[in-house]
Amino acid sequence: MGIAASALLALKLLALVLGPESDHLPINGAIAQENSQETSAEGGADATPAASGEEGDVAGPQPPGDGSSDVPALPQSLEIGGSAAERAVLESLGKRRETLNEQAGELDMREKLLQATEERIQKQLQELKKLEESIGSVVEEKKQQEKDDIASLVTMYESMKPKDAARIFDRLSLPILLKVVRKMKPRKMADVLARMSPDAAEKLTVAIASDTDGTMTEDTGDQAQVPTQSVLPKIQSN
Repeated sequence: MGIAASALLALKLLALVLGPESDHLPINGAIAQENSQETSAEGGADATPAASGEEGDVAGPQPPGDGSSDVPALPQSLEIGGSAAERAVLESLGKRRETLNEQAGELDMREKLLQATEERIQKQLQELKKLEESIGSVVEEKKQQEKDDIASLVTMYESMKPKDAARIFDRLSLPILLKVVRKMKPRKMADVLARMSPDAAEKLTVAIASDTDGTMTEDTGDQAQVPTQSVLPKIQSN
């Protein structure tokens, strides 16, 4: 063995001296074979303890069971943290939140619409109130103008001669005549009434006594003189 080792060492030194030119020489095959044998020897020595260790593990006693293998494992869908049940709950909560947000948006929109409608109604009510006040003002002005006109007519007829005023009163419509005579002084009106035609004086007297505006008396004056017997049904004799 010592001679072989010395020879191998000499061959290695020769290969180092020759360099690339030693590729065609047989010394490279001898060196490679020697290296392979050394590697195999080292691998066998390392594998022997490992094999013995594995055999020891196989032959070793097994630990006694605690019975945990008999308990069935939980389904994967019920595992804690990211389970299907939790995901379903989270999805349900998310949908519920979206629904609540949509409902809140709808309620907000309805509230805004109601507020806008209320403001519009208030504005219309204010306009109607202004219009009502304007109409009331016009009506009051018209009434006041009518009173002023009647007062002017009363003054004019009272200043006229009774017979001239009576001639005009005979042709006036009863509603207008009542407005005038009710504002005249009683003595002036008595002189005029005495000179009016009997028919006109009678209608005027009835209208003043009944405290009406004269429209019904003027329209139904002729019908009031019809006897009630003419409108009653006749009873036939047997």
